[in-house]
Amino acid sequence: MPARSVVFNAIRKHDGFQFRELQPGEYTQMAGRAGRRGLDKVGTVVLCCFGDTPPPQMILKNMLTGSSTKLQSQFRLTFTMILNLLRVEDMSVEGMIKRSFSEFATQRALTTNEFPKLFARGTKTLLKLDNQFKQDADSRIGCEDVEEYFFACRNVLTANKKLLSFILGSGGTGGGALVAGRIILVTSARKEKYVCTPALVVRPPESSKKPNSSSDDILECICMILMPQSFTPSAKDDAIKLGDLHYVGEARSRAFTIQPVKLDEIFLVSSVKHKIDSKVFYKEEPSSNSKGISSFGNPFAGAKPMLDRHADANPFAGMKARGKKGDVSSQDKSIILSHDAQLVDDAMSYLINAEEAELNSGQLSMLDLRECAKNMHQGNSAMEFGPACGRLENDIAFARQFLSHYHPNLESHYNAVERKETLRTRVNTLRHLLSNESLQLFPDFEMRKAMLQSLGYVDENDTVTLKGRVACEVNTCEGLIISEMVFGGMLNELEPPEIVAALSALLFQEKADDDIGSELPDRLISSCERIKAIAIDLGRKQKEFGLPVDPLEYCAKSLKMGLVHVVYEWACGVPFSSICELTEVQEGSIVRCITRLDELCREVRNCARVVGNPTLYRKMESASEAIKRDIVFASSLYVS
Repeated sequence: MPARSVVFNAIRKHDGFQFRELQPGEYTQMAGRAGRRGLDKVGTVVLCCFGDTPPPQMILKNMLTGSSTKLQSQFRLTFTMILNLLRVEDMSVEGMIKRSFSEFATQRALTTNEFPKLFARGTKTLLKLDNQFKQDADSRIGCEDVEEYFFACRNVLTANKKLLSFILGSGGTGGGALVAGRIILVTSARKEKYVCTPALVVRPPESSKKPNSSSDDILECICMILMPQSFTPSAKDDAIKLGDLHYVGEARSRAFTIQPVKLDEIFLVSSVKHKIDSKVFYKEEPSSNSKGISSFGNPFAGAKPMLDRHADANPFAGMKARGKKGDVSSQDKSIILSHDAQLVDDAMSYLINAEEAELNSGQLSMLDLRECAKNMHQGNSAMEFGPACGRLENDIAFARQFLSHYHPNLESHYNAVERKETLRTRVNTLRHLLSNESLQLFPDFEMRKAMLQSLGYVDENDTVTLKGRVACEVNTCEGLIISEMVFGGMLNELEPPEIVAALSALLFQEKADDDIGSELPDRLISSCERIKAIAIDLGRKQKEFGLPVDPLEYCAKSLKMGLVHVVYEWACGVPFSSICELTEVQEGSIVRCITRLDELCREVRNCARVVGNPTLYRKMESASEAIKRDIVFASSLYVS
């Protein structure tokens, strides 16, 4: 109810497991009652500090201004739930999981993003691309193995990305692997229309992550890339000058471009390296962030330096003589341009030579990445680096065996394969998202169903057997343990008081002394040991099928023997005051356990009816009558 003021005498509470500070949502819920609507303009909240020092400021700040605890789904699959859902036709286990809160956000996103329509459209387009690719088989003379070549190249690109990311993880050029002047082979069929073409590194890799981006850093280097002979530049490329990104130029009758290359686009890092002037090919602009940082707090940032007082300053410096035809600056500029053209021509010769070496049965030598990483120490990853390099070399040698690798028109055929395979990957991803396999609890359901099939509760057609129908009758405790007890004939050997005493171990869940004692009958003690063996065996089965269950913990959680003696004496007619002296458990817990025992007796009686065991049916009726007496089942505990 609302009040004028709310007083907290402490900011710590016991949540049933341990003492902890109040969470922001709990504080808001209680402090929000301060201030009566229509009576108080302001509500007052008081935090009492019973001690010398107040609570730490960070704890108070988190409690007052922190974010509320996110709701987490507590939906869990059980064996009884699975068996009951398999018996009905209106609802499936997968449908139940989809309707749970744990899958609410996922299912809502699938509907909002129209994934079913995208999947249908993608499937239709993929079918057209496959048919078109088959029809164009006659045009791929000498390039018939382009599909196999594409998958081989994809493996190489993936492996190269992992290895280069590892050696570049410590910064720099990765031990000289991607230093300026290195010749590499790059592939970007759909975006840039080149496949396994030579490229010259003009700037080592740097991170291209944007300031507001949440994705991982993307390492990319700037390269001068030799374009295929079929490449034709567009009109918009003329506006870009040499030294800028995306510049397209020509030298030695071949086109080249300056482009950023990501690590997953590098097919091969060669051992060939040349000395180049990187500033000619790529003039990197200074970042505004670094300029702002360097000038921060400097009042003279950007000011021109004063001339030296003792220097001979020329007041006519920079002025041109009148009447002279020669222009020194224009001559210097032409010299610089001719020098840059010569450097570009030399770099183009390096790329053409690398192309000829690679087309000559793959003679372009490969750099040994082990030498680049020999001085690196990164734990267990360094031990796996050497074998990974060996696998990469084998993959590259395997890719070079295909005829498509040396085909002059490889780019067009490779692009067709990459287009349909990229679409196929996206369609498969959508199919997985729309299927039951994407459900968070679906693997748990598969493992539990496989275990039920191995124990005979479900057949190969997902039909619940007689053993499974017996387990479905039990909702009070673990149905599998009861079913194993019924089909094992264990309850047939016991008397009604002994039956309810043994069943009490499945219902009592409080911490108490599990010592059964030597005063009980030998049959009851033996039955309790057999129940423990059944629970441990079921826990071991769950662990074998991949469920995160420890057999001993499962047995300790499912069985508590603290009230076996108490319930046995109660069923034998001992007064309630006398059985309370046998244990330290509270009277209310004893009453609750015996009351639930009556419900469990009715469920086991139904199990006997399903199986067709009249002897057990009558025993369970007698057991229920034995515990339904006196104050435990009185209509009110206040009536004597």
